[in-house]
Amino acid sequence: MSEAARPGWVNDPELPSAVDDLHGPLDGEIRLPLRVYWTGPDPEAVIWDLARESRRARLYEIVLREGTLDDIRSLVNGRELVRLWDRLWLPVHLRRAWQPLIDAAGLA
Repeated sequence: MSEAARPGWVNDPELPSAVDDLHGPLDGEIRLPLRVYWTGPDPEAVIWDLARESRRARLYEIVLREGTLDDIRSLVNGRELVRLWDRLWLPVHLRRAWQPLIDAAGLA
């Protein structure tokens, strides 16, 4: 398997046409749907405080990996994604899929 290939059990990532299409909030508290976040004894009780950069970054990692395109559009903020990009822990195949959008946003 080449470095660019995704594992066979992983779906192709859903991508917007541009990071400017992502209008997620930068503050407030939210809960993720179970289809996106199911870890721990009571995942529905986990509150994500988006005012905290570390929580926002972790949420972005989860939503980019597990969310639908609608989830990504509503929960991820495009400008903040670009700002946090180098600090996010993402699988190689996902990072490579998103990199052209991140690069294009940096040129704008």
